[in-house]
Amino acid sequence: MREILKKVMGKERPQAKDVVVREGEVIFPDLRTYIQGSGRTSRLFAGGLTKGASFLLEDDSELLSAFIERAKLYDIEFKSIDEVDFEKLSRELDESRDRYRRRQEFDLIKPALFIVESPTKARQISRFFGKPSVKVLDGAVVYEIPMQKYVLMVTASIGHVVDLITNRGFHGVLVNGRFVPVYASIKRCRDCGYQFTEDRESCPKCGSENVDNSRSRIEALRKLAHDAEFVIVGTDPDTEGEKIAWDLKNLLSGCGAVKRAEFHEVTRRAILEALESLRDVDENLVKAQVVRRIEDRWIGFVLSQKLWERFNNRNLSAGRAQTPVLGWIIDRFQESRERRKIAIVRDFDLVLEHDEEEFDLTIKLVEEREELRTPLPPYTTETMLSDANRILKFSVKQTMQIAQELFENGLITYHRTDSTRVSDVGQRIAKEYLGDDFVGREWGESGAHECIRPTRPLTRDDVQRLIQEGVLVVEGLRWEHFALYDLIFRRFMASQCRPFKVVVKKYSIEFDGKTAEEERIVRAEGRAYELYRAVWVKNELPTGTFRVKAEVKSVPKVLPFTQSEIIQMMKERGIGRPSTYATIVDRLFMRNYVVEKYGRMIPTKLGIDVFRFLVRRYAKFVSEDRTRDLESRMDAIERGELDYLKALEDLYAEIKSID
Repeated sequence: MREILKKVMGKERPQAKDVVVREGEVIFPDLRTYIQGSGRTSRLFAGGLTKGASFLLEDDSELLSAFIERAKLYDIEFKSIDEVDFEKLSRELDESRDRYRRRQEFDLIKPALFIVESPTKARQISRFFGKPSVKVLDGAVVYEIPMQKYVLMVTASIGHVVDLITNRGFHGVLVNGRFVPVYASIKRCRDCGYQFTEDRESCPKCGSENVDNSRSRIEALRKLAHDAEFVIVGTDPDTEGEKIAWDLKNLLSGCGAVKRAEFHEVTRRAILEALESLRDVDENLVKAQVVRRIEDRWIGFVLSQKLWERFNNRNLSAGRAQTPVLGWIIDRFQESRERRKIAIVRDFDLVLEHDEEEFDLTIKLVEEREELRTPLPPYTTETMLSDANRILKFSVKQTMQIAQELFENGLITYHRTDSTRVSDVGQRIAKEYLGDDFVGREWGESGAHECIRPTRPLTRDDVQRLIQEGVLVVEGLRWEHFALYDLIFRRFMASQCRPFKVVVKKYSIEFDGKTAEEERIVRAEGRAYELYRAVWVKNELPTGTFRVKAEVKSVPKVLPFTQSEIIQMMKERGIGRPSTYATIVDRLFMRNYVVEKYGRMIPTKLGIDVFRFLVRRYAKFVSEDRTRDLESRMDAIERGELDYLKALEDLYAEIKSID
C-alpha cells in the first residue's frame, strides 16, 4: 500500500479523468455534496417540483474538468455558460415559483406504482432519484421516491406471476370452439426449486411445505395499486416481459389505470425517458408469447409422455427446438469418429496433412498485401454467447445469468437481442471514450431494439474503481461479471473505431510431392485491433528449403461442437431466438442428453436413443423445417400479420394427430 501511495503522490499519474492527481495531493470531486446543495434551488410541493438553476464556478480547469466528468456518472450534464439563454431560464424559474406560490390551487402530486421484474432492478432504479424510503407490505418490498410528476413506488413482481395450469382442458387450454388458456399462480418450492401451478400446499416433487406462492405477491400488488390508482409496468422489453405486463394489467384491473414503460437499459436517463413515453401493452407480442407457451406445453407434454412410456423415465422431455439441435450434436459426434493424420511442425507453427515425422519442406512467398479491415459489429445475444464460451469458457446458461445481472445493475443494455443497431446515445458514449479514433457506425436498421453495449464510457478498471469508491452501487458482482463486461465493452468500442490495417502474406508449401497454401495475417495495427483482436496474427514463415521434424498425430476429421458453435448454428438455421438459445442448450444438459468433455458437446447413449426414437416415430413434428416454420409463424404473430387463434387451431390439429 505504501508503494502504491508513493507512486500516486509522486510523478506517476493515473488515467482516470474524474480524479485530479498532482504531486503531493489527490482530489476527488464531491458530487454528492454538490447534488445536495444544488437540490436546494428547487422545492417539492403538492403540485410537483419547482425548477432550479445551479452554476458551477471554478478557476482550476483541471479540477473543473474532473468535476464535469464525475458528474456524468450521476447523469448530470453541464452546459457552457455561453449556451444558456438567460431570458428563457429566468422566465421558466419565475413561472415555476409562481406556481409554487399558488400551490393551493393544484392537485396533490400523485403516487404511481412502478413494477419491474427483479428486486435488484427495483433497488437500482430507486437509487437514481435520491435516497428512497423503504416499506414492506405482505412481503413485498417497496421503494418510495418523490419525482416531478409522481411519488414513485418501485417494487418487483419476481418474474412471471402466473402460468398455464396442468389439470384442466387440453394441457391447460380449454378447447370449445375457441382456445382459452387457463392460468394459475406460480408456486415454487424453496427447498428443491420445483415449480408448479396446482392448488396445493406442499411440493409434488419433494413433499416440502416450504412453498412460495405468487398469489401473496399478487395480493400485495393489488393493495399497492389500489392505493396508487396508477400503475406503470417496466418489465423487460421482449415478449416475456410483455406477457408479464399483460398479466399484471389483468390482475390489477379495477385498481387503477395501467401503462407500460419500455426501457433497454437501467440508467436514470432511460427511466426518465420511459416515464415520459408510456404506452399500452402490445397485445401482438402477448399473443406470440401465449402461442409459444401453449405450443411448448402441448408438444412437450404429449411427446414427453411418449418418452416416459418408452424409457420408463419421467425426467425425459422432448421439444420442437431441442430435438433438431440434439440431432446436430449427434451427427457431428459421429463424424468426429473418423480420423486423419496430421504433421505438426512446431518450429514454423504449421499443421500439414502428412504422416511422416521428418521431411523436406519448401516455402515460397506467393503474395504480400496490406488491407484495411472493418471492425466486427457489436454483440447480439448469439455472438455474445459464442464469444463468452470461446474466449471466457463460460457456458451459455452462465453467460445469460451474468448478462442479466449486468443489465439489472445498469452496466449494459438489454442482452436478449438480435439487433446490431447502435443508438445515438451509444455513439455518444463511444465518441467520448475513443476521441479521434471514433468514426461511428449505426450498423443495424433503426428500430426499438439495440445491440448489447455498455451504458457508460467506463472500462472494467473504471467500473471496479467506482464501485470501491461507492459512486456506482451494484450488487453481487464477481470476476465473471467484470470479465464479460470487459468483453462487451471492448467489442462495442472496437465496432465504432476506424478500420484497422493488416498485413497478409500468402505462402506456397511443398513437401514430399504435395503442395499446400497458407495465408496468414502477420501484422495488425489500429485502435480497433487493440481493443478487440478480431483476427489471429501469426509469425511470418521463412522462405527456402528446410529439413524439419514433425509430431504426427491421429486426430478427428472434425471436432464435436462447442456450445459456441451450436449457438452459431441455431442462429444460421433459424432455430430458437435470443430469449431461448441458452434454455434450449441447457435443457440438453439437464436431461442428460449431452455431456461436455474438454469443452466439446458429446451425446450420451440416452440422448442418442431418445433422438432416434423421436425421429423414427415423430419425425414430422420435430423436424428442423417444421421448427423453423413455427418460429417464422411466431414472428408473424408479433408483427400482427397472423391470427394467433388460427395458429393455435393448426397446432392443435397437428398435436392431436400424434399417435
